[in-house]
Amino acid sequence: MSAIEKAIEKGVLASLPTKEPSHGDDLPEVGRRDAEDKLAAIETEKLRTVALNKALLQENRIIVDAQESPAGPSYKVLRTRLLQLMRTNHWSTLAVTSTAPGEGKSVTAINLALSFARDVNTTTILADFDLRKPSVAKYLGVLPDHGLSDVLNNTVSLDQVLVSPGLPRLGLLLNSVPTESSSELLASPGVTKIVRRLRAGPQRIVVFDMPPLLAGDDVLAFAPHVDALLIVVAEGVTTRETLLAAKELVKGFNVVGTVLNRSVESATNQYYSYGYS
Repeated sequence: MSAIEKAIEKGVLASLPTKEPSHGDDLPEVGRRDAEDKLAAIETEKLRTVALNKALLQENRIIVDAQESPAGPSYKVLRTRLLQLMRTNHWSTLAVTSTAPGEGKSVTAINLALSFARDVNTTTILADFDLRKPSVAKYLGVLPDHGLSDVLNNTVSLDQVLVSPGLPRLGLLLNSVPTESSSELLASPGVTKIVRRLRAGPQRIVVFDMPPLLAGDDVLAFAPHVDALLIVVAEGVTTRETLLAAKELVKGFNVVGTVLNRSVESATNQYYSYGYS
């Protein structure tokens, strides 16, 4: 039974398979990693810092202090399981998506990236690749001068766009302008170069916030660039029909699990729930 089938049955964080992903690169695994090691690694501590509004973050359910949030323990468990799986398989890139709009995939991607960055052995970059409806900057309360769209249009360089939220070991690649022909851009050679640069460097994890699966073909176009997909579903929002449709779309890709968002089953965790089969 696949991860999505288990989610359909139980609505929980499903078991994590160890399927070897396809990167869409011609280089074999060792050669590809060696080539990436020669790229100039992004040093998160040297990025330009942008200010965050803690009150706005709390309003948007962004967890800056894991000790203060009831959802903090859930993210720590999810982070630990994903880190173990990714390090065992030498994976560094994770795309977070959902079946449809309104299921909380962007908030999940942000909080997961923050949780990864709290691990002292990991450097993390959160990249907003939802070209249809970018929202990470809005949730963080940041107004970027330039974004991913400008990099793809060759207006500015990647280094000019990357910023730090002032938190250790975390970098941000934001975007604020919706882009036409998004799936074509996500399948372009320019995106391939950006992804290779983002994941270059030791102990790097890159979290990509992607559009919903059923909103278009963007995730399918981009999936070959990443090691794994994580699918967010929401209690009271996601239907069996949309989950079944999403299951068909991601056949052949490495879905590592599903996360149930906004669960009401636990009195100590108002927003997130997980379980094991």
